[in-house]
Amino acid sequence: MPRLRCPGSGQPDAKTDLEKGLVMGTNGSSIISKRSVEQLYYPEPHFIRYFVKKRQRRSPLINRGYWLRMYAIEHTVKVFLERPSDRPKVIINFGCGFDPLPFQFLTHDPALCQNVRFIDVDYHKLMVEKRNTIHKTAALSSLIPDAEYPAEDDVVLLRSRQYIGIGCDLVELSELEKSLRSELGSPSDFSILCTAEVSLTYMDVKSADALLQWASTLSDDTNFCLLEQYFPDGPGHPFSQTMMNHFQKLRTPLYSIHEYPSLRKQEQRFVDAGWKYANAKSLWELWSDSQFLNDLQRESLDKYEAFDEWEEFALFASHYFLLLASTKRSKTNGDSEEPTRETDTHVEQLRLVPQCPPRFNGQRRFGSIVPIKKHMVGLHGGLGLQTRLSSAQAYSESEVNHSIHDMPPTSIGARMCHSTTVFGEQCLLTGGRASPTMPLGDCWLKSNGKWNQVDSLPIPCFRHSTVAVDLGQGSKHVLLYGGKSATGDTLGQFLLWSEQSGWNEINIIGRTPRARFGASLISIDNQTGIMFGGMSQGGVVLNDFWTWQISRSDEGDISLTLEELTEKLSTRMPLFRWLGRFGSTANLMGNKIIVSGGITVDGSVPQKYEIILLDISSLRSFMQDPLSHSDSILAAAGIAIDSDGPRPLLVGHSSFPVAERKVLIVGGGAVCFSFGTYWNGGTWLLQDATPNAVNEWLPVEPSIDSEQSPARTITATPQPVVTSADSLVTVSRVKIASPRDFRTIVDKSRPVILEGLDIGPCVESWTKEYLRNAVGHDRKVVVHDSRSEHMDFQTKNFTYVTKEFGTFLNEVHAGSRQYLRAISAQKPSEEPANLSTDFPGLKDDFRLPPELSLVSEQAHSSPLRISGPVILWLHYDVLANVLCQVRGEKKLILYPPWDVSKLGFAPGASSSSINVFQNTSDSQPTSPYGTTPHEAVMKPGDILFLPPLWLHTACPTARVSVAVNVFFRSLVQGYAPGRDVYGNRDLHAYEKGRKDVEKIARSFDRLPSDVARFYLDRLADELRQKATT
Repeated sequence: MPRLRCPGSGQPDAKTDLEKGLVMGTNGSSIISKRSVEQLYYPEPHFIRYFVKKRQRRSPLINRGYWLRMYAIEHTVKVFLERPSDRPKVIINFGCGFDPLPFQFLTHDPALCQNVRFIDVDYHKLMVEKRNTIHKTAALSSLIPDAEYPAEDDVVLLRSRQYIGIGCDLVELSELEKSLRSELGSPSDFSILCTAEVSLTYMDVKSADALLQWASTLSDDTNFCLLEQYFPDGPGHPFSQTMMNHFQKLRTPLYSIHEYPSLRKQEQRFVDAGWKYANAKSLWELWSDSQFLNDLQRESLDKYEAFDEWEEFALFASHYFLLLASTKRSKTNGDSEEPTRETDTHVEQLRLVPQCPPRFNGQRRFGSIVPIKKHMVGLHGGLGLQTRLSSAQAYSESEVNHSIHDMPPTSIGARMCHSTTVFGEQCLLTGGRASPTMPLGDCWLKSNGKWNQVDSLPIPCFRHSTVAVDLGQGSKHVLLYGGKSATGDTLGQFLLWSEQSGWNEINIIGRTPRARFGASLISIDNQTGIMFGGMSQGGVVLNDFWTWQISRSDEGDISLTLEELTEKLSTRMPLFRWLGRFGSTANLMGNKIIVSGGITVDGSVPQKYEIILLDISSLRSFMQDPLSHSDSILAAAGIAIDSDGPRPLLVGHSSFPVAERKVLIVGGGAVCFSFGTYWNGGTWLLQDATPNAVNEWLPVEPSIDSEQSPARTITATPQPVVTSADSLVTVSRVKIASPRDFRTIVDKSRPVILEGLDIGPCVESWTKEYLRNAVGHDRKVVVHDSRSEHMDFQTKNFTYVTKEFGTFLNEVHAGSRQYLRAISAQKPSEEPANLSTDFPGLKDDFRLPPELSLVSEQAHSSPLRISGPVILWLHYDVLANVLCQVRGEKKLILYPPWDVSKLGFAPGASSSSINVFQNTSDSQPTSPYGTTPHEAVMKPGDILFLPPLWLHTACPTARVSVAVNVFFRSLVQGYAPGRDVYGNRDLHAYEKGRKDVEKIARSFDRLPSDVARFYLDRLADELRQKATT
């Protein structure tokens, strides 16, 4: 057999070695995720384990997303292998990475693999590594005992009767065809399946299309299975934006998605490339298809790990598709499921008016609305930036100058996915969950402005639906339906609560709906209403529609009459397919029900139908006369054209009618798979599309909060503050004469400003022009580019931008809100910053004085800092450091370590969103009540000693500040082991302690929530006592 050597790239558009390396790097992340899935979900033997050095358990969302990707490919391969054929079969995996799919099939389905050859193709360097792993791993090589391992410079790197490994760039089609023919002879003699899982999209579109066209000529029985990303609702969808930004940051942009953004365009792409048949479906559509994945298979996944990230899973699966193409069959192509009548439906013109301030601290999702008073509502609980919350965030149309006493106290406990039901001046808070296996059954009633615990639910649950009903005689009740229990079971019971009788199951007249969670349950007139949507036990969004009526008989028996209208409405209402939702909100606005956001059986909801209106009068007319005109029952809100500002991600959000024909939307956002988290950064007010439509709803300045102190009872007013002028401690200025003097200062662990020390000629020489010439105008640096005066590391209200150093200096001196914290020039992810090596042109200008020899001897890093008119976030450093002010002036506010619990630091976080400076010209910063702020005003030549863990924030008082920050180790032991590039890893004892706390908390998982809370509070008290002794 002739030997084919690996070619050099002769393609004009070929990727550089760096670009290839970055694309190959995506395989590393992907295979770790697949290993996590294999470990949890797959039976032994495992094969991915041999390609992953260290197992990392991914989150349930990523595990389930990758499971679906893997299943989609495996299902397609299995269907191909099971299909009768008189030809031998070949499966070619383009861009295979370390995927061991051939070995899985050779092990689990050997009978299907008779007369089958698997061919893996990827970059030569990657395939060499894969070949070597197979060669040295008996569990793999024993499956191909006749394997040959040619020289590493060959194109064919592994050859056996059933498995071939080819190392070739996919743009090198001539070399790829030579390799195939050298191994197979004529490909036309085979039945072929080509697979490509998120690989072709990294190729330039011309080369990827050429590969598809070439593949269609291999045989008259060639099939193609393509799995990659697309835009179900255009590139402007928040998930799409987050996804694309992620790949841009990795410098591995997706190319095909721009040329072929929709399913129909992907299908046409294959037809144009010579394929006779092409059909694409989103992964979410496949997930919901019982022919692809039945209920039993879907439900079986829950036994491996608890799961409740359904909206996020649907968003992910809606942005990936599986396309099957063939040269053998010919069918009508196109999106057969695409609606044909919806363009003719009535559109109610509404406007979604945003109010998105530059600094927004109200991020939370899966909370529940608590009305407070006119023009004010609260969003209780939910998931915050770091953890579940027990606090409530107040929202108001105007400045709040009075106390708010109606909010739930934090003693109720952190929770999400709970419900609050308003009836008159009262409000009932029900259930919810901590983790998906820890639902809560406690219920709390607000009456006369006070919250008191009432009867608990018979079965603790979350994602249930509640609504207020009125049975007359002054008797207020709450109707509850559905939800999920601790065992993961979906509930289907209807319960009725009253203050006198607690919770009782209600008698049902008529058919009982299928059990579900996350449904929409709405009351129209306190005794009748509708129910629709929700999700089944198997994780499929339900699209049925029910009416209900509650009544009391003369004997006092209460019953609920249910009637299903699904069949009648679905055939007569063009928009019906968009009504059944999971995770949506529903509110009465006049004579209409506003349904906002969530996900549908089709997955992500197009913006055009994201908010729809159900007309109650039209529905009643239809119920009385089913032959009446029904098109007017449902209407799209028509917000796509009229809305301005950022588009909200309407999952995990909450909504509430705040005035006639006005609905307020707050909270919301989602973890966008492995691409990052998208938070809604403001409020949105749905109202009539009038020229003067405005939204003035904003968060009342948050309590200094509750993420880290869930046991504290709040008044829900902004926490009291003290002005720094009244209570500021001025940091002492001292002069030292020896290293011993500095050692004494370090041992006292109090901040001081050292003056009169020599830090070199930089104080005079580091002008804008000098810095530009010494560093180089074209030198690339990464800077923080902020949208507001206050940078917030938690909300990331800034972006990292790479630009030329000279350009940065020009912009920052012109007043741009930018900040440079230099990182290592050579190995930014591996080595700490070092002024001498990172900026050799500056190394002779700056020096640490001999009095600070301790700093020089124990130095960790020395980053250069250049800041414009922007406030640095409040944070602490684990390492001691000296801040040497070179040019400009700067004001710092510092707090002792024991103030940390009052400053909004979430568990495990080293930064806070609290801003003690209102703006960069603020002469009197404000501090939370009970803290001890210290002020340090830095001038050129000053050196501020910052002890470990002193919390601090900085604000330049001149336009531009230039400083060198030298971090050093002041402790003999206790630092976290391993790499610490920025010197901000917490001490080893704390990192280990947090894991121990998590273990302790999990040990109470199976106890009732009130019992667990009792003992955890006692343990917390014991820990507090030890902290003070």
